[in-house]
Amino acid sequence: MGAFVKRLMVAFRLPGRAVRLNFEKHLDRIEVVSILRQPYAAEPFPGHDQINHTFGELEVVVAQQRSDWHGALQHMKGVYVIHDRLTGKPYVGSACGDTGLWARLGEYVTTLHGGDLALRELVDREGREYARANLRFALLEFWSMRTSDEHVLAREGYWKDVLLSRKFGYNKN
Repeated sequence: MGAFVKRLMVAFRLPGRAVRLNFEKHLDRIEVVSILRQPYAAEPFPGHDQINHTFGELEVVVAQQRSDWHGALQHMKGVYVIHDRLTGKPYVGSACGDTGLWARLGEYVTTLHGGDLALRELVDREGREYARANLRFALLEFWSMRTSDEHVLAREGYWKDVLLSRKFGYNKN
């Protein structure tokens, strides 16, 4: 099956209310629906207002250089929140200047902290796997690259106040 790993799409209907199955006993009920040309390489871009992914999920997107994600984010500025799924603590940040959201996202999945002090301390304390599994990146607002950095930074400050990320979260500024 090596050539079909991450390419085979199948359909299977659970028999009854069973929770755990031995699939070898049900091979005759599994139907091949299609075979993908390329191996599955992460979720297609869901839209700017639907980004809410773990760093682990986003690592695949960045590593595979998904052209749909890259095209949608490379020429956009924005404000984002990173939530710790276990503690609920938020971190609010922004992507401005001439690098865009795609470059900022790349920094996060490479370092798992993006250079942010409290997130770096968290990764050092809890480990990289903790960050991959529990830190979720969501886009709060986004604009074209023509938007002034002052506007982006003002909106970042607004969201820090709204989400209380300085008092209860990971923002130190």
